[in-house]
Amino acid sequence: MLKVQILDRCTYCKGQALLPMGQADNWKGEVYTVYGKCPICEGTGESSRWVSLPDFLEILKAALCKHEHTSYRGGMHFIAGDVWDDIEEVCDDCGENLDRQTLGDFIQDDN
Repeated sequence: MLKVQILDRCTYCKGQALLPMGQADNWKGEVYTVYGKCPICEGTGESSRWVSLPDFLEILKAALCKHEHTSYRGGMHFIAGDVWDDIEEVCDDCGENLDRQTLGDFIQDDN
């Protein structure tokens, strides 16, 4: 079986790249959360994985989807005084996370 290596969101940190590692006191004596790089993706938020050709075909089909039906998933989180969210816009038709940047986001048409 042939497989293709692709970059995907890190499953350990879920694309956050930085994870809470503990708490420390600042110069005022206030407690704050210390963040460190994810041990799996080393702070990139991405990790590689191998997919079969049929799965790769589904990924390519999702890239051609017009994303006409979307919904939001996730929520707000409050941990040790820090507020963050993992809310993402997801296409209901193909399942693609629309908050992730793709190659098309970096290519700009000058015409």
